[in-house]
Amino acid sequence: MSITFQTENLSSNRSSALPNGTLQLVAFYDGSGVASLSFETQDTNGAVSWTTVKDIPKFSTQIVTKQYTIKGEVPTGNFVIEGARADGVVDGVAFGLFWRDLSGGYHILRSNGVAKGTIADFVSAWPLGMNSAVFAPRVPQVTDGYAQETALAVISGAKLLPNGKHSLQVF
Repeated sequence: MSITFQTENLSSNRSSALPNGTLQLVAFYDGSGVASLSFETQDTNGAVSWTTVKDIPKFSTQIVTKQYTIKGEVPTGNFVIEGARADGVVDGVAFGLFWRDLSGGYHILRSNGVAKGTIADFVSAWPLGMNSAVFAPRVPQVTDGYAQETALAVISGAKLLPNGKHSLQVF
């Protein structure tokens, strides 16, 4: 089993409308060229599969959103970032996953890492400061205002990560 891509236009969760078994991804890239993000999911039988989001452009061009049907699969916390190239003060890929499991429970997972720097390297803090007025034009594919607000909440606080394999704890 593997997850199935639905759309780049995220569904609203207003009044808990997000269907059970739905995962939304928001990916933010700061760097030169384009990058890719792969994330691993596991089904109820223990089989794992990988989903790759390619050609993530610099956030000043677009912030990538994807919506998937997860059919009972859950993120494992394993991720791979490739193609990120430095072009400034802070660089890398930040991402957030927001999903509703088959039982209707909500989950969120944001990129994070142990590297410490002297400049904030997470979304919505300077130099990556962002509010809804700055965010909305970068997600024109998301047409519902409530879905835009959710996407901003999901990506805010996500930390930029460099190329490589990363693991996050999933609760």
